[in-house]
Amino acid sequence: MKKIYERITLNLIPLSEIFLLILVLLTISKLNVTSHFNPPERSASLNPMDYLLYFAWAKGNKIVAPVVTFLLLLKIRDFNKEHVFNQGCSYKDYHYFWYWICSKILGFQKCNLILVPIYMQFKLVINDTFESYECGNYSKKDNDQIIVKKINYTNVQLEEEVNLVISDTYPLFETQLPNLKKEKPIILISRDNLSDSNRYDSPELVHKVVNETRNLPQNIKKINIFATTNPKNTMNIAKDAFKLGERGNLELITVFQQKSSGNPRTFEEKGVIVYKNSLFCI
Repeated sequence: MKKIYERITLNLIPLSEIFLLILVLLTISKLNVTSHFNPPERSASLNPMDYLLYFAWAKGNKIVAPVVTFLLLLKIRDFNKEHVFNQGCSYKDYHYFWYWICSKILGFQKCNLILVPIYMQFKLVINDTFESYECGNYSKKDNDQIIVKKINYTNVQLEEEVNLVISDTYPLFETQLPNLKKEKPIILISRDNLSDSNRYDSPELVHKVVNETRNLPQNIKKINIFATTNPKNTMNIAKDAFKLGERGNLELITVFQQKSSGNPRTFEEKGVIVYKNSLFCI
């Protein structure tokens, strides 16, 4: 019950806007407004919406209702473009469809990625769901020491799937991967985080991930991501490594979530698909 209350509270603005749109649509549809109110004046106007409303009024309530609702939606979108979606201090594990509605329908252009599951951070950025993202403030760590370790890599030319393990905020090891994935080729990219687990904006970490993904053999069609990246590094990795400008042959990108308990915390057996190439995956 508490979780539902938190979700409603954090999404009060978009929920209210959807409720208002539905209310206006149903109210005008039920009431014979064209009979009870004077039609808008047909006068010279630079706004094409004025003409749209005039001609809709002439067609009756069934046309007026969706047109007025559409005009209201335009106002809502204009309001939302100046605001950041997804604010608040609670964990935001919403379905992707909700993010899509708030962006593509309600017109939010900015989204906060803090306290969003890593798989959803990747999916939002890879799919250009919003125009821009807020990730919080991090100190930039230049000259970061990055280690790349390759495991089960002898026969990578014979595989179509690779595991990409990105150890950022705290250490990750190949033993934490699901049993079904441990035998696949593994690229383990680690920032020097054994003694310093603070969160940094690490351009060098992003560069290493980009370099390794761009140099994968062409036979690799699927990438499994296991990461402990902060929102800033996640966003930059998703933008620079997985927007697929240079790897259009990829069929599938799957992100695995770490379990909430355990020492060390292992990853879930099943991941979440954040990109699927419909040309390959039917």
